Amino acid sequence: MTRRDLFGFAGLAGFAGLEACGRRKSPRYLGFALIANHDGRSIAFIDLSRFQLLKEIPLDVAPDWIFASGSRALVVSAASESVAVLDLDRVAVAGRIHAAGVPQSACLSHGVVWIAVRDPHALIAVDLASGVRRAHIPLPARPGSIDVTGGQAAISFPDARTVGRVNVTTGKLAVSQPLAAAPGLVRFRPDGKTLFVANNSACALTVLDALSLNFMVDLPLAVAPEHICFNSDGGQMFVTGAGMDAVAIVSPYQTEVSETILAGSAPGSMAATSAGPQYLFISNPTSGDVTVVNLDTRKVVAQIPVGQRPGTIALTPDNEYALVLNEQSGDVAVIRLITIRNANLSSRHWRTAPLFTMIPVGLKPVSAAIIPRLT
Repeated sequence: MTRRDLFGFAGLAGFAGLEACGRRKSPRYLGFALIANHDGRSIAFIDLSRFQLLKEIPLDVAPDWIFASGSRALVVSAASESVAVLDLDRVAVAGRIHAAGVPQSACLSHGVVWIAVRDPHALIAVDLASGVRRAHIPLPARPGSIDVTGGQAAISFPDARTVGRVNVTTGKLAVSQPLAAAPGLVRFRPDGKTLFVANNSACALTVLDALSLNFMVDLPLAVAPEHICFNSDGGQMFVTGAGMDAVAIVSPYQTEVSETILAGSAPGSMAATSAGPQYLFISNPTSGDVTVVNLDTRKVVAQIPVGQRPGTIALTPDNEYALVLNEQSGDVAVIRLITIRNANLSSRHWRTAPLFTMIPVGLKPVSAAIIPRLT
């Protein structure tokens, strides 16, 4: 059964259900969500216009990251040296790409999936549209986190306590910089001129010049920088991690910590909307809820129960829905943003907002990709 067949079948059933119930129609996002179920070794294929699970695509390995565009998706597993290629028109595995190493981290930049692998240590690039491997760049040590922007890749080397910059055009390690502690996450400032390196042991961000990797400043934080998220224009960076039930708000262009606000219980993964009023969604795995912060006022405006051990949060491109992946309960909680926007936010106290729906997807969902429906 093809994607068009699945969509048509689900659409008829969805319309019939809505007509029978007589509900007021909600704004629909005409697209799909692909959910990587780590322990279920599968990809859940969801119709977002009806919030229905259409199909589960079985895999022979546990997926950790998924990236999708158009009619193709790439699935990367930290337990396999091959990358699964999905044909989204047929909703099936179409082939595999040899990664020449065990993936440690992966990211998407301008239609290219970059994967840092070990044994042997290398950085590889796979074109998302064609599914063809485009580059294989040897690395001097076991890689950790990666980030790619403007023809440059930043890579942390935890064992060597260094961070490096790779020129992806020439395929060479351009420069490396020793650090006082093992580096964690690395993130470029949106303009690519500054690099932020997580120092989890010291609860700080080390700021480097992105070109030379020369030291600029250390930014002490109230939390270990285990999760990092930028707002839509890159003018605010949000950091959560162990140490405090809070989110640190960093001004990346002023290289300063502007504020630290209490937000939930042991906050983790985050996602920020791109349309006003702008909100930051923060998952709280231990308490099973999501904290919502209004980025204009920097106040908590909602605390929403979502399920067991919420992790990754994905937003639909129209900024109408937030999808929360509950790793322990094996479902996706859907939050409709209009319920937050229409709430009486003049109250001095935050409030609980209702869930729009829940979608069972599989065992331990860990990663999501959202794509529009093909016309």
